[in-house]
Amino acid sequence: MPEHSTDTPVSGTTTEPQITRLSVNINEDTAAKLRWYKEHKGISITETVRRAVALLELVERETVDGNEVLLKSRDSKSVRQLWLI
Repeated sequence: MPEHSTDTPVSGTTTEPQITRLSVNINEDTAAKLRWYKEHKGISITETVRRAVALLELVERETVDGNEVLLKSRDSKSVRQLWLI
């Protein structure tokens, strides 16, 4: 859970998207993985977290709907099912 969360409009209008600032505690292994992805893709840490959350949501929604998320090797010789616990 975030230590601090505020919903603050980007400007005074209500039609613009709101930004939520989160402060979280993660261990060094998780931080290193986020930094690796950030550097590998050349994106910000914020965009890295957005992508991670979007991927988590995609996998969760698919599995809740009864679908399987599969990882197929490039040569198509192996297929593995992705499980989130």
